[in-house]
Amino acid sequence: MIEKSQKLFDLLPRLSLAPLNTPIQELKFLYNKSSSSPGVFIKRDDYIGPLVWGNKLRKLEYTFAEARRQGVDTLITTGGMQSNHARTTAQVARQEGFDVILVLNGETPEQARGNYLINKKLGVTIHAVPTRTDRIPKMEELANALIAEGKKPLIVPLGASDEFGTLGFIKAAQEIKVQEEELGLSFDYILHASSSGGTQAGLILGKKLFGLNAKIIGMSADSTPEELSASVHLAADPIINKLQLPFTINDDDIQVETDYMGTAYGVPTKASLIAEKLFAEKAGILLDQTYSAKAVSGLLAYIEKGFFKPTDKVLFWHTGGTIALFQ
Repeated sequence: MIEKSQKLFDLLPRLSLAPLNTPIQELKFLYNKSSSSPGVFIKRDDYIGPLVWGNKLRKLEYTFAEARRQGVDTLITTGGMQSNHARTTAQVARQEGFDVILVLNGETPEQARGNYLINKKLGVTIHAVPTRTDRIPKMEELANALIAEGKKPLIVPLGASDEFGTLGFIKAAQEIKVQEEELGLSFDYILHASSSGGTQAGLILGKKLFGLNAKIIGMSADSTPEELSASVHLAADPIINKLQLPFTINDDDIQVETDYMGTAYGVPTKASLIAEKLFAEKAGILLDQTYSAKAVSGLLAYIEKGFFKPTDKVLFWHTGGTIALFQ
């Protein structure tokens, strides 16, 4: 039954946008000989580029393939004013010949920087809305207007975390399985920043589909465990049906850590700033302040309090997004 689902997965349409076999590196600078440190590794999705810089491209390979299949001419997506996902979608749309509209919440910057600057250089249409709750109604309004004009839009949800984008992280789990065999090890834990739920949903499904051993822990950037659990199910359930998977996702599969997300989305914590400085100075690895730095602060705290066994192999998934450092 698993083999049938694997074959169905391999047959799904996918638009190859960039080399995605990103390296895994050991973080030896974290080892303290006086303590019982686990083996710690990092998955370098910040290497994906130079066009888009980050893990969102994994999701968009399936999103844009679906857009092609449907004959879509315009993609509409959303995020914060400095959204990595929105900017990445805009860049890929320009590359692949689609029109694109971004609905971004927050105050429009007086001086364009970071992702917002790139969006302006791309010449894409940007609609600013006050709050997160305004995003979906605005996207629907824009889509209806385009349909009335005879166009064919596709709304891409936040983070491309739906039945199409989530497939990108099922494939990422397949990639990890191959890399484990090449490295001669098996990861016991995979930690990653989690927000819209698609990355976590894909990794959980991919773990079961391709036989990974690792426990998947989503380090929340802004959501409660209940909110993230709902997002994971929303992204995963249609895929379970589509691939005829002989399993489901239950509550025990969805492990969420909320102790390191701080006071608000995108606002650094003292611990995340320490993590950002440590990785930059000791390994030349840049961490964005919204996602990866907070997730790494949780990883460091887990190591410090002895959450992992000395024999464990831990993989931190760097999801990229470092362009946001220059906002």
